Amino acid sequence: MKMPQGSPSPLIAEPEICWTTITEDDEFLIIGCDGIWDVMTSQHAVSTVRKGLRRHDDPERCARELAMEAKRLETFDNLTVIVVCFVSELGGCSTPSEQARNERIRACKSLSPEALCNLRRWLESDH
Repeated sequence: MKMPQGSPSPLIAEPEICWTTITEDDEFLIIGCDGIWDVMTSQHAVSTVRKGLRRHDDPERCARELAMEAKRLETFDNLTVIVVCFVSELGGCSTPSEQARNERIRACKSLSPEALCNLRRWLESDH
């Protein structure tokens, strides 16, 4: 077990704190202990969570999957992970038309630029 320099205990009561500004482009926040970050990069964690949210849109399940990935990568530390979603693409809509619009946006993420352009023209036309 790693011991902080000069400490009689392996526990540190002072967390690492980072301030950042959240923008409209930010999808989610991953808060994790060093058991996560010792075995994976930030990009690996982001990719894992993003794939999970696209599959099932469940941040709690994404946190569990991230912990399981850290175990698979053979972390030797404790694991604590929280995934906070800033905007749910399908949830929280007040009207059916907003829900339909968000479903179209979600579908567009996997389209080629040309297909997206054609779809946009079709949606904006009177059909």
